Amino acid sequence: MKKLLYVFAAAALVFTACDDEEIQVDNSSVSLSVETVEAAPEGGVYDIKVTSDSDWRVSGFCEWARPLSESGKSGESLRIEVDPSNSRDIQTTEFKVFSGSAVKSVKVLSNPSFMMDLLTEAEVEFSSSESSLKIKLDTNVPEIESVFTDGGSEWIEYVDRQEVFGKTVLSFKVNANETYIGRSTELTLSGKGKSATVKVSQAQLDAIITDTPKVVYTGLNAGEFTFTVNANVDFTFDLPSWLTLVSQTTGTKGQDGLTPTTIRLSFGENAASRVADLNFISGGKILLQVSVKQQNPNAILFNITDMILRQELVKKGWILASDSSTECELLEPGMTGTSLDISTSSWNALNVKVIDGLDNFPALESLSLKNLNAETLNLDGCVKLHTLTINQLPKLKEAVLGNCPVTVFKTYLGGRYAYDYFEAASLTISSENLTEINVNSESYYISYYEICSEIDVTGCPKLAILKAKRVASDWYGNVICHLEKLYVSQAQKAAIDAGTLKLEKPDQTELVVR
Repeated sequence: MKKLLYVFAAAALVFTACDDEEIQVDNSSVSLSVETVEAAPEGGVYDIKVTSDSDWRVSGFCEWARPLSESGKSGESLRIEVDPSNSRDIQTTEFKVFSGSAVKSVKVLSNPSFMMDLLTEAEVEFSSSESSLKIKLDTNVPEIESVFTDGGSEWIEYVDRQEVFGKTVLSFKVNANETYIGRSTELTLSGKGKSATVKVSQAQLDAIITDTPKVVYTGLNAGEFTFTVNANVDFTFDLPSWLTLVSQTTGTKGQDGLTPTTIRLSFGENAASRVADLNFISGGKILLQVSVKQQNPNAILFNITDMILRQELVKKGWILASDSSTECELLEPGMTGTSLDISTSSWNALNVKVIDGLDNFPALESLSLKNLNAETLNLDGCVKLHTLTINQLPKLKEAVLGNCPVTVFKTYLGGRYAYDYFEAASLTISSENLTEINVNSESYYISYYEICSEIDVTGCPKLAILKAKRVASDWYGNVICHLEKLYVSQAQKAAIDAGTLKLEKPDQTELVVR
């Protein structure tokens, strides 16, 4: 009980001491009419009303902004002077206003003087193809708006904005013009009261079109073709010798930008079907091809096995054919042509595997075959063919000349480095009229690529000269011969023995009678 009385007594002494001593309370306060000043680019003087419980003072330092008074009384204004901006960016600073222990900050922003100078051409032209438009600006406008006239936003799309070495580059995509009329727009770039304008033009899609890309006249008598093309460009076209331009009549331009031209062509009587591709050219480019054909109502049809051979003959205008069918139609050049060259000068051989059907060219007298992958050569029925030139047919397995009047079959090119070798294991040659076969070779390539071990000439009854000496030396001087057997008929063997069939062959090659 005594301890509790001591506690109450101590508390009473404390309260007595607080009552006797005066309590100090800090009532300092300060407020500002605005806490942020946004100065215009040209600068100026800005007033801020200060309300405080006592006199106030201001502190802070900045090179481009300053208080015009360092202190004041409640209700008076703090005046801040801001210099004209000399920066491309927004500048900020801060001053502090004190009253007693109270403090308030005032933030001062100096807005830059905005600019927008166009650094690229004010007029830009594009072709009808899809393109990229890049506009370079010297600007500090933070957000730029793009506005197009005449529907430009329908064919020009904004892509992005990039800052490159202190400059602004705006990228746009110019869509392809698929119409036959040119178009243009004015692109205005604007922001912060500044603007720049670029005129953008895009060319028309140059076109020559027709509803009749294939025109056919049925009959071998004289006649005419008439067709219409529509164009938005000037054009020319060349005619083959069998076509004559009768008239070319130009109409009125349509709303689509195209002008119709009606073309009338004539031709004379002919013995077979004939075709021509008319190329309509503008600016050095073929914009339209019209195929015209005089069709034999009794077309001469025949078959050629190899698709690549058909394609080559189509290119030469001798036949009409497709890749999907072996059937061909004889055309006038194929009926009258006397010389035919099937070859390629490229490193890769032309991939013709079978050569046949040439007997359907009734006037063919001379045939040249070079750098082909042909495995079968069938010239039976080529009754006017008297000249045959063979050069680089390494895969040849069978040569059937039949009743073809060619008398010399020669593959020898001459020279150590001629591309003369046989990749097939055997070669058979047959003909009613051949008097000479010359497959001699000393080509270096025999050493490495030749695998032909057998040659059969038993189907050549009139043979008087047979040269089959195929030998070569490799880099080490070794003599190489792959030809193991040379097949002849009993009559040919007798002629060899009698000396009426002259034979050249390697000693390593066995002469075998069949």
